[in-house]
Amino acid sequence: MIKNGFLSVALLLATTATVQAQTNLRTQFNQSLALFNEMVMNKEIGEAIDMIQPDVVLSDSEKTEYNAALAEAFPEPFVGSATVQSEALKGGFRQEMLAYWSEQGDYLYLYLVIHTQGAQQQVIHVEHTTTFSKFISRF
Repeated sequence: MIKNGFLSVALLLATTATVQAQTNLRTQFNQSLALFNEMVMNKEIGEAIDMIQPDVVLSDSEKTEYNAALAEAFPEPFVGSATVQSEALKGGFRQEMLAYWSEQGDYLYLYLVIHTQGAQQQVIHVEHTTTFSKFISRF
C-alpha cells in the first residue's frame, strides 16, 4: 500500500513537472510571438526575423533592406494582427499562420514552422505572402 502511494506521488510529480515545462514553453513562445508581432506591426521585419531565427544572422544593412521592402509594400500602418491558424504536428513540430492588416484592407500573411526539442524551441522556416489561400491550405 505504501509502495503504491509512493508510485502515485512520483507519477503525479513527474506529470506536474512535464505540464509545467510545457506551460513554460508555451508562455515563452507566446511572449516571443507578442514581441515578434510588435516588430512586424512597426515594420521592423528584419529585426523580427533576426529575433526568431538566431541561426540566421542578418547584417544591419540586410535588416534595413527588409524593413524598407516591407514599408514599400505596405505604406499604410498595420492596424491589427492575429494568429489565423495554429496546429501541432508530430515529433514536436508546429505550424502557425499569422496575419497583419492595414485599415485599407491590405494583408500580410506569415507562415512559421517551429520545432520543439526538450526545452528548446526553434523557428526552422518562415515564409510570407499577400495571398490568404497560399498558407491556409496547409492546415
